[in-house]
Amino acid sequence: MNTEAAVPPSSARAEEQAAASPFHPVVFQAAIFLVGLLVLFLRRPDALLNAQFYAEDGARWFADAYHIGWRCLLLPESGYLQTVSRLIGLFCQVFPFVIAPLLMNLFALTFQVLPANIFLSERFAEIPIRIRLFAGLLYLCLPNSFETHANTTNIQWHLALACCLLLLARVPAMGASRYAEWLLLVLSVLDGPAGMLLAPLAFILCWVRRDRRSVAALAMLIPGALLQTLVLVLSHSRRPAPNGASLARFVEILGGQVFFSSILGLRTSIQLFFAHVPWLFVAQAVAMAIGVAIVCYTLWRSPLELKVFIFYAYFSLTLALIHPVASFGADLPQWQLLETPGVANRYYFFPMLAYFAALIWTATNATSSVKLFRYGAIAVLALLPIGIVRDWRYKPFLDYNFKSFAADFDRATPGTTVSIPINPDWQLVLVKH
Repeated sequence: MNTEAAVPPSSARAEEQAAASPFHPVVFQAAIFLVGLLVLFLRRPDALLNAQFYAEDGARWFADAYHIGWRCLLLPESGYLQTVSRLIGLFCQVFPFVIAPLLMNLFALTFQVLPANIFLSERFAEIPIRIRLFAGLLYLCLPNSFETHANTTNIQWHLALACCLLLLARVPAMGASRYAEWLLLVLSVLDGPAGMLLAPLAFILCWVRRDRRSVAALAMLIPGALLQTLVLVLSHSRRPAPNGASLARFVEILGGQVFFSSILGLRTSIQLFFAHVPWLFVAQAVAMAIGVAIVCYTLWRSPLELKVFIFYAYFSLTLALIHPVASFGADLPQWQLLETPGVANRYYFFPMLAYFAALIWTATNATSSVKLFRYGAIAVLALLPIGIVRDWRYKPFLDYNFKSFAADFDRATPGTTVSIPINPDWQLVLVKH
């Protein structure tokens, strides 16, 4: 078996590029984080200026932590343990209730920026910086992604992306950062299905690379993946719902939600969908044909790491479509809900990123032997500003005047049950201690 000594060429190139950089790595990373935070803030300023709980952030993570303390870590939600979200809910108990939503949103935004920091670090120095800067900015401006923006409930997707990048990076972690990497892997696999599916990815990389670093990463993921599997099988906490799968709905989901909405924007899809435009299905089918062709070409020609990322993204979508939970409280077939633009677009987060990665690689790969794919990828990317502009600003949350409810809760006598409305049309129910 090879050891980490087999990787020095990549490490040496990373060190040379880092030494040639006019910026100190810490300064550069801090600048990336602050710029990323600013971009995400501008997309929905009320996430910080008028912070409110969102769905499970209040009704599950905060409420369970308030009522039962650390034992909430043992409670599955939708079939899985969601440890990071619950740890944040426990952390918020230390502070005044009125600032709990703000703290949760700050945690969410930090994890949301983290993948950009990792991708723009020396770990990916082999990729030209201009390509990484473009990809990082595109990630922060991602269309069709409002559901995963600035909420603790969907941290799992950004944390899994960060860990996926750590696994794919050819440059190994050094010193204390190695232990930070292992900690992130353990947290991710215990925070839902997105992290759980990192285990097969790590296994593939371990099989191909056969180095100690890959073995260690796999060892960090296997116990959590086994635990999550047991919880999923034994807890019966995932809500049953009719699937409603059909070929037409598959085209509308993959072609419409993943390929069409990621380029032309969710608002474009919503406008056409609810206007009942007769040619929308044809446009979705064309978008799917182009998208599948680009992705398959990339799988054929690209480096191992990109192939593995694409596999991870579409494998996760496949499993999600087998038993999705698109919306709580709805007895409609889940695929019927998923074909509606804006519903459960968290499921499309990784497939859209994989599509963009394929587009960028195909467009910038000068050695491509099939020019049609390269020019096609460039043409698709040229349409991308439409989606970014249309989906740039997220709609502010409905203002429920949370601060007023928080003040009422603080004044309530012990034993009083307080019900607080939160987005999206949920209730946070607390029994005052």
